[in-house]
Amino acid sequence: MQQYNIVSADSHINEPPDLFNSVPKALRELAPKVVHLEKGDAWLMAPDAEPRFLSTSAVAGRKKEEYLAKPVTFAGMRPGSFEPAERIKDMDIDSIDGDVLYPGIMRYLGKCANDEVRLACAMAYNEWIADFCKHNPERLIGIGVAPQLDDNGGRNSVAALRHAAKLGLPGLFLGQKDGGTPLHHPDAEAFWAAAAELGMPISIHTHTNPFTRGMRPEILKLPGSRELAPSTGTISIVEHLTFLIFGGVFMRHPTLKVVLAEGGIGWIPFFLQRLDHVFQVHRPYMGSPVTEKPSETFRRQVYATFQDDRAGVLLRELIGVDNIMWASDYPHTDTTWPESKKVIEETFEGVSAADKRKMVCDNAARLYGFSR
Repeated sequence: MQQYNIVSADSHINEPPDLFNSVPKALRELAPKVVHLEKGDAWLMAPDAEPRFLSTSAVAGRKKEEYLAKPVTFAGMRPGSFEPAERIKDMDIDSIDGDVLYPGIMRYLGKCANDEVRLACAMAYNEWIADFCKHNPERLIGIGVAPQLDDNGGRNSVAALRHAAKLGLPGLFLGQKDGGTPLHHPDAEAFWAAAAELGMPISIHTHTNPFTRGMRPEILKLPGSRELAPSTGTISIVEHLTFLIFGGVFMRHPTLKVVLAEGGIGWIPFFLQRLDHVFQVHRPYMGSPVTEKPSETFRRQVYATFQDDRAGVLLRELIGVDNIMWASDYPHTDTTWPESKKVIEETFEGVSAADKRKMVCDNAARLYGFSR
């Protein structure tokens, strides 16, 4: 039986170029495709879309200063990104016993041509990642995907959720649309009800940055502008958490579990305190339906992942040791691969063995059902 000491709660794959050949023939011309360009390989999410380069999503194995020194291509990336046997080899190099696999380009499912294409692509991906994990189900756990809540009044998200559950996927990434249906909207209610019914944790993964939307091209070229997204993007996840709590989603579905993926944890103690303040001071006149302190709701129903957040680890008691999950983020730019053990030792210095084990192994193993 597989023994677990380190489980990455948030790693990634890069979908193979032929993944969407399996969508219905009538939709195939509208499905995402890979193009090979001088700047590297890129996905066209729709026929008229701008290329979305692999770029920083497949740089594991390169020195940080050389991440973008040459084009990123499928031929040049580590095959562990999309081949399960090679993935296991890279996990062994990094002493990772279990890997929770999030999507690559499917995080941008909302960029597809239309709602019909999005649902077909979500189902194609879910079938592919379920098959990927069959190579070694004791070590590989796949997170399915669902299209945005805007599609078909939220019904497409429910369909993808149930499809993923039938495939045996124990978690789901919810695609989002900038400015689209918020998580506490009535159209989302059937989705949250189904997730609670199926016991399926739903992941909200940091991916878009509200501070750079609409920024003029000449501003983006100024020193400091490129650094804005990786510096502040994780914090934008607080918007979703606020809607889920004060919108009453958790109150209506007390068994629902939500994962805030790759958002870090150092901000959580302050934000929980702020939410509790709003609950106590502003709730009476704002008419919020919730009846429980947000920090209590969080500790019962929310998890958060991080790579090397020393501040958050030191404040773990204010977050909840049972709510924190370490992750390697392989093969993205934030990855700790192949030095995860070293990063873990530095990040968890002075932390009790019991607390450390929960955060680097047991919490994720329990949530996603890794074998004992």
